[in-house]
Amino acid sequence: MWPILVPVLLLFNETSWLNPILSSINKDRRHESVLLLQHSQHSQHGNASGLERFPWPVFSFNEQMDFYVRGSYNSEMLVLIWQTGNSDWDLDLWQALDRSLLNMRKVRVLLLRKWQGIPTADVAKVAEHLCFLHVAVIGQENRIYRLQPYAPQRWLEVHPTDSPIFIKVRNYFGRYIVTLPDQFPPRSIVYRNSKTGKLQMTGYVYKFVLEFIRMHNFTFRWQRPIVQGERMNLILLRNMTLNGTINMAISLCGFETPSELGVFSYIYDMEDWYIVVPRAREISIADVYVVMVSGHFLIVLVIFYSIFTILDTCFGPLLLKQRIDWSNLMLNERMISGIMGQSFNMRARNTISSKVTNASLFLLGLVLSTLYAAHLKTLLTKRPASQQISNFKQLRDSPVTVFFEEAERFYLQNVFDRPINYIKDQLNFKETVEYNALRNGLNKSTAFSALTSEWMIVAKRQELFKQPIFTVQPNLRVIQTSVLLSLVMQSNSIYEDHINDLIHRVQSAGIVEYWKQQTLREMITIGLISQKDPFPYVAFREFKVGDLLWIWILWASFLFMSFVLFLCELLVNFFIYQTLIRNKTPHSTDSLIKD
Repeated sequence: MWPILVPVLLLFNETSWLNPILSSINKDRRHESVLLLQHSQHSQHGNASGLERFPWPVFSFNEQMDFYVRGSYNSEMLVLIWQTGNSDWDLDLWQALDRSLLNMRKVRVLLLRKWQGIPTADVAKVAEHLCFLHVAVIGQENRIYRLQPYAPQRWLEVHPTDSPIFIKVRNYFGRYIVTLPDQFPPRSIVYRNSKTGKLQMTGYVYKFVLEFIRMHNFTFRWQRPIVQGERMNLILLRNMTLNGTINMAISLCGFETPSELGVFSYIYDMEDWYIVVPRAREISIADVYVVMVSGHFLIVLVIFYSIFTILDTCFGPLLLKQRIDWSNLMLNERMISGIMGQSFNMRARNTISSKVTNASLFLLGLVLSTLYAAHLKTLLTKRPASQQISNFKQLRDSPVTVFFEEAERFYLQNVFDRPINYIKDQLNFKETVEYNALRNGLNKSTAFSALTSEWMIVAKRQELFKQPIFTVQPNLRVIQTSVLLSLVMQSNSIYEDHINDLIHRVQSAGIVEYWKQQTLREMITIGLISQKDPFPYVAFREFKVGDLLWIWILWASFLFMSFVLFLCELLVNFFIYQTLIRNKTPHSTDSLIKD
């Protein structure tokens, strides 16, 4: 049966012998409640008499305590354990505390062992094994001993009037952190020093972990020998940490809430998740002529051609009393030449109106031909870019191949209801090594996913390129919110409190961004980022036959059209001639032959 939760208030003015000690502890760091643990067999003998008379709410339990305290009560809690001297019973109390205070290892634990003088090393080992490092013992004659975790001298006698009973652990005396780096730039990078020949490491996550072990006197221990270039995806390192293979990875993963599997630090970095796409390239010289003959240009030509053709067609019958040539309405070579600024023959010279019209046609042709030539020369010198892929629909309809890393499949399971759903059938998932090789290849026909820090490397690499290869677009974000990245640790980790404190400090000082920029500069120095342009850019070169592709096509098309029209004219004249022959009498035929 579950023990009953008993909040006990101070009902009397008298104070127990324990109250001054608890007041001193509360003065150093406030606690809002007290958790009292005493064995059910021991409490029947009344050895805990009077311990509930505290000026704080008291939760009284025995060794059967088994519920998630962190999810129900305030984490600022002081734990009192009334120990019995029976090793089995005391172990029951420790185990009850271990299963109930999941991921609450920063709580302070006060052991009541009044039958014993200096606590033994066994008590320290149990506390360290269960990751309770803030432990103090009240022994005989109310002497208080503080646990010094992992120190050569485990117990230090303290006096509440002279120093705090509980202090924050800052020195871990070289305790090992078993770890592995992911070797994903710029988080962690392993390289060989060209001068010493030894493996070294850099990266903005590595710099953080290095500062953490320096501040608290930890020591790295690699879970296995480090191999340069061995990249490990974040899901693998996350699982290795949660199952206890390593203590903490030099890597980042998506933030999750604490559980019995493990805990996640405060947010170390917030990054956007993009799909990096090829940048729009300059069109070929041949395509410049297609751009020139745009819809607006053709509309202007058609409008003015229609106006001047109608005027030219009307001059004959109205002014010169000539027969109307209706073919001029369809194809008037004089107007075409004039509008394009070419030489043309002027008719109806004896009329002032025709002269005015021809003068207007000359001025219009001069303006249009000048603007056309200037625009053409500008585009040939600096060619425009093709259409940029800027959203998922355009990416879906493009011939670009989209690559994701296999580990990212885990985080894409619940985001296919977003705009990325347009290309979900086109995603290609590759293993870590192959994926990074593809991303580093600068292939203009591929797109790939990247966080902001990874995009910084690509942007830095093409910083000096005449024409950058890749770009990111605001509408190509995999998710609209930022990706929350944190460090993963085992459940009940002794590092959690210290890492969260250090994250808060480096974030508030802006050191994370400094470490990122420093890592980029180091990557350039050691040759991991080459800024040499692999695609030399030639601003202008001599024309080749292929540069006039559309001109040749247009020329061949009009030749073909003229040949077809010529055949049509021959056929029409042939049919007209045959019709006349049938309709004429023999006499008329002889006359026609003579003619």
